Amino acid sequence: MFAALRQALQRDPLTWITVIAAVPRLVAAVFSGGYFAHDDHFLVIEAAQSWVAGADYNAWLPWNQHGIPHPTGHMLVYPGLHFLLLRSWDWLGFDDPALKMVLVRVLHAAWSLITVRVGYRIIRRLAGEQAALHGGLWLALFWFAPFLSVRNLVEMVSAPLVLLAGWWLIRAEDAKSALPAHGGSAPDPDRTAMRSLLIAGIFAGLAVNIRFQTVFVGAGKGLGLLLLRRWMHAVWFGVGMCAPLILLQGGIDLAIWGRPFAELTEYVRYNLANPENTGIDLPWYQYLLMLALALVPPLSLAWCVGFFRSPRPLPVWTGVVLFLLFHSIFPNKQERFLLPVIPLFFVLGYAGWLRWQADSSWWKARSGAWRAGTAIAWTLNVMLLLPLSVSFSKRERVEAMAMLRAHPAIRGFIIEDSVEGEAPWMPLYYWGRWDGVKDPYTDPKADMKALVELNAPGERANAILLVGTEQLEERVARATAAMGPLTFIGAAQPGLLDRTLHWLNPMNRNEVILVYASRDALNSGGPRSD
Repeated sequence: MFAALRQALQRDPLTWITVIAAVPRLVAAVFSGGYFAHDDHFLVIEAAQSWVAGADYNAWLPWNQHGIPHPTGHMLVYPGLHFLLLRSWDWLGFDDPALKMVLVRVLHAAWSLITVRVGYRIIRRLAGEQAALHGGLWLALFWFAPFLSVRNLVEMVSAPLVLLAGWWLIRAEDAKSALPAHGGSAPDPDRTAMRSLLIAGIFAGLAVNIRFQTVFVGAGKGLGLLLLRRWMHAVWFGVGMCAPLILLQGGIDLAIWGRPFAELTEYVRYNLANPENTGIDLPWYQYLLMLALALVPPLSLAWCVGFFRSPRPLPVWTGVVLFLLFHSIFPNKQERFLLPVIPLFFVLGYAGWLRWQADSSWWKARSGAWRAGTAIAWTLNVMLLLPLSVSFSKRERVEAMAMLRAHPAIRGFIIEDSVEGEAPWMPLYYWGRWDGVKDPYTDPKADMKALVELNAPGERANAILLVGTEQLEERVARATAAMGPLTFIGAAQPGLLDRTLHWLNPMNRNEVILVYASRDALNSGGPRSD
């Protein structure tokens, strides 16, 4: 079997690498449910589905805000695309939230294959066919790639666009250096280069529409062109980069707020005023450590060396460097912020290392050490790839909402987290209701009955979610006194990934959620048919 696969890869490497990449991504799309972080659900799916339902979960839109409306600093292109998709499914009567998310993940899996294919082409251009084969397999099977590729993470969604911008810059370089063909007409190298630069800029601008911080990648690429004194190349690249920003981000904000770039301006203002808004202020070298770990040691160290030793091609390389420099300086450091450039960093570092290794007599005499390092890296990678690709993230929150959805008479719920005092956000998308009560209860000394009675009798919460199993008898008694007799519906358990993260760091809140409902919530109506 392995011999046949090797022969197939040699005959048509790009097609088979694409197939190899597609398999774990499709597995992740089907079996790796839930969401990874707050942003990839609540800032995308939750927002878009609430708009479909005629609500506005996050109160982003001016007509749903109280007082003087103001932008909230969110790029609306990516959530807007999900609104159009979910709206079309709503029109078709397709209403199963879990199945819809499977299809959303399948679409993201297909989109992520661009990263593999374009990365392969860049490596082939910089280091040859054999290098592209091995590098393409890494892009296809990096341990984190399937799991993260199917998420609604703007950082991952923008990565293919960042790579495409780099690829078209390289094509512009090829066109510029091309010699006219003898005997007969040939394309004008300058005109071909300008067209490629314009396309590269368009992809860079589209990436900014998805994830604003990729503007530093685009700016770095423009800086690289200026360092090479290619003034008109920089102009054409800049025109291409500005076009999608003006048309998409500027146009959407103009339609909603009456002025272009309203959300973008607020986004920049907020982040400059609150550089440590998540409380994560890590050392400047945090992202270098992350690259050394994420790209699978010990080979990751070689690829890091290759990247910094070989600044080629310069405009593409400076784009990655400026992005890394900004995020290394900016106080707020989260691992996912680096995702847009990880594939491009790997591609340039891999090609750079191979060029240096080919000229190194030291490595030529130690080919066995390189083979051993490769075996260790692939073993570690597969050990992480297999379980992560089928991990259901935030499973307990998703399943708790599904339990509520099965009982249409549940009109609202209390999120009781009096143990740790910080109630988690619950994904209403899986419940399917946007107008119900969803009150947190975090202080055991507070009057829960008074909290319930803040709403009119026909609108009061008639279900409660108990986060964690500590002090259970006392908490159930308190809830019963406030809401009347309760019936246990079920326990939503965290998945293996969340339990592992909680074990590694107890600050990761991944607790069992116990679902109870009052009698009127269970005796009225039957379960949903969908």
